[in-house]
Amino acid sequence: MKTINIQPNEYWYGLCVNEGTKFPLSDRSAFSWHATRRFSGNQEAPLLVSNKGRFLWSERPYDVDVADGVITVSNEADDFALYEGYETLKGAFLAAAQKFFPANGVIPPEDFFVKPQYNTWAELIYDQTQDGILRYAHGIIDNGLPPGIMMIDDGWMRFYGSREFNLEAIPDARAMIKELHDLGFSVMLWMCPFISPDTTVYREADSKGYLVHNADGSTALRHWWNGFSCVVDMSNPEAAKWFREMLDYLMTEYGVDGFKFDAGDVQYYRNDDQNYGGVTAHEQCELWAKLGLEYPLNEYRACYKCAGLPLVQRLCDKAHRWGAVAKLLPDILTQGILGFPYGCPDMIGGGSFTDFLPGAPSLKPELFARYAQCAALMPMMQYSAAPWRVLPKEYADICVEAGKIHLNYAEYILELARNASVTNEPILRYMEYEFPGEGMETVTDQFMVGTKLLAAPVIEEGAVTRDVRLPEGQWKYVDGVIYDGGRTVTVDAPVTVLPYFERV
Repeated sequence: MKTINIQPNEYWYGLCVNEGTKFPLSDRSAFSWHATRRFSGNQEAPLLVSNKGRFLWSERPYDVDVADGVITVSNEADDFALYEGYETLKGAFLAAAQKFFPANGVIPPEDFFVKPQYNTWAELIYDQTQDGILRYAHGIIDNGLPPGIMMIDDGWMRFYGSREFNLEAIPDARAMIKELHDLGFSVMLWMCPFISPDTTVYREADSKGYLVHNADGSTALRHWWNGFSCVVDMSNPEAAKWFREMLDYLMTEYGVDGFKFDAGDVQYYRNDDQNYGGVTAHEQCELWAKLGLEYPLNEYRACYKCAGLPLVQRLCDKAHRWGAVAKLLPDILTQGILGFPYGCPDMIGGGSFTDFLPGAPSLKPELFARYAQCAALMPMMQYSAAPWRVLPKEYADICVEAGKIHLNYAEYILELARNASVTNEPILRYMEYEFPGEGMETVTDQFMVGTKLLAAPVIEEGAVTRDVRLPEGQWKYVDGVIYDGGRTVTVDAPVTVLPYFERV
C-alpha cells in the first residue's frame, strides 16, 4: 500500500477511460476504482499523471481510493512507484511514455484519419445480410458522404469462431466485398475471442487445449452479452497461431482488409483460470489487444495497457442521451493522457440501436447532429445509424458538414498522428496539457487538437451559444472574428455551427 498526499492546486488524470468525467482528481475528490476486481469495458492503464509533474506507474493493475486529500493505492505485489520532478502535466506524461510505453514509430493506416468509418450495427443489428450491407454502402454515397472504412458487425458468421459466412444471409461474400471495394470502401469484419460450444470448431479447439479452463480444470463457459461461449486462450502460442490462421483465411479467401476486435474484456477471464501461460485476466485482455498489431486495419473497445502501439481505440458504446454526449470529451481526453492517441468517439449518435429503429420515440435529431460535430475534430469519425434514414434532411446535412470540417483538417490530424507515433503525445489534449498555469486544470468540456485548434462542441440540449475558456494569445473563431485570450468568451453556436478556434 502507498499513500500520496495531494498538493494544493494539484490535479491527477488517467487510469480509466470510462471514468473520464470523474477526472481530474484533487484534494477535494472522493473516488474509488478497484482495478484488481473490476473492469470498465474500455481502455485502462496503471497510470496516474499530475499537473505538478508527478506520475504513478505499475506494471500491474492497482486499486485507488481518494479521500481527505490522500491517494491510497494498493495491489498484491505493492510494485508501484511515484516519479516526480517533471514540472507540468505534459512533462510528466512524456516522461512516463518514454520510460514505460514508448511509441513504436507506426501509426494505423491513414484512412482511419482522413476518411469516415461506417459500422453496419445500428442499421442491421444481428441481421447482417448481403443486401442490407450493400444497400447501406450505396446509401452512403447517394446521400453525399464519401466512401471510407466499412465495418461489418456481429452476425456475419455462421457461429462464433467460424471462419465462414452465414450463407443464408450472405450467399456470396466474395462478390459483396468486391463490390464494396469497387465503391471505394475498405472492409473490416467484427471478431471476438469466443467460440460457440457444441460446434466442430469448439471440439477442435478443446481437443488441442486452445481454450481457457476454470480453476477446477473444466473448460470455461463464460456469460457475455450474446449468451454463453468458450474463450480462446491467447497465452497459448499455438492457440494464437490457430486463431490468426482463421483471420488470414478470411483475408485471403474473401478479400477482407482488417478486423474490429470486440470483447476481450477483463471480466470474461478470471485470475484463477487455468491457461497455458499462467496469465492473469488483465494479461489475457492485453494479449487480445496485441493480436491487432498483426492487422493494421484494427479497432478495439476493451484494452489494458498497450499504450504506444498503433491500435485504434474506440470509446465504449454511448447511449443516445445528452448525458452520454457530454462524456465524449472527458473520456477521449483520458484516452490521450493514458497513451492511446488513436481514439474514435464511438458511433455518431450513439451505439444504442433501439433508438434508431423506425419510429423510435427517443430519437433526438439535435443530439445526433451535435454528436457529429463533437466527432468532427476528433482523430476519427464513425457512423452507424444512417443520417439520411433517421434524421430530417436539415439535420442530415449538418452531419455532412461535420464530415467536411474533419476532411478540411484531416492532413493536420494525420500530422499529429505521425507525431504521436514518435512521441506518443496525444492528438486531443487537455487544456492544462497545452496551457499550464492558466487555470485550465478542470476544463474538460473543450479540448486542443494539437497546438493550434481549440474545439468547444455544444453538449447541452437547446443551446445556441457557448462559453469558451480562451488561453492567453489571440484566437480566431469559425466566423472569422478574432478574440483576445486569457478570459471566457461567449460565442454564437446555433445547431448548424461547431464552435472552434484557430490559434493566431
